[in-house]
Amino acid sequence: MFKAEREHIFIVEDNEIYSMMLDYILSKDSVYKFSSFNTGEECIQNLALNPDVIILDYNLPGMNGYEVLQEIKKYNPNIHVLMLTNNTDMKLAMKLLKAGADDYIMKQGHGEKQIIEKVEALLSEDEKKERERSNARNKVLFKKLAYGLAIASIVAAGIMYFV
Repeated sequence: MFKAEREHIFIVEDNEIYSMMLDYILSKDSVYKFSSFNTGEECIQNLALNPDVIILDYNLPGMNGYEVLQEIKKYNPNIHVLMLTNNTDMKLAMKLLKAGADDYIMKQGHGEKQIIEKVEALLSEDEKKERERSNARNKVLFKKLAYGLAIASIVAAGIMYFV
């Protein structure tokens, strides 16, 4: 029904110190499982690990964050992607959001706090949607069971009538 394992988060960041800081900040409560990658290509090669959220730097060696985002969304459009950048260009932000990024976060200032809040909000929303889907499935199953019991009662009553 609900996920038994911890949520899996990819951190795709070529700045090793920043990546380790994010891993440390997000793993303080040991709620999440992390995989860190230095390049977008490494991230794409490991999408079969089924991450729930990908924290993706825009400025990466090789493929940039936009190109990686497009590949992630081709693989699974339901994977949440939070873009990180030092770039203040709003056109870039709109391009990333239009391509499927869940949010665009500036590294400067309090980006780490925003990342934590966004990750928790995305995963909470997923959990809420899963509960709603589960409740809807249970209602359908209950209706089918009630219908089946009604038919069984009618058949039993018919048999009793002829016996």
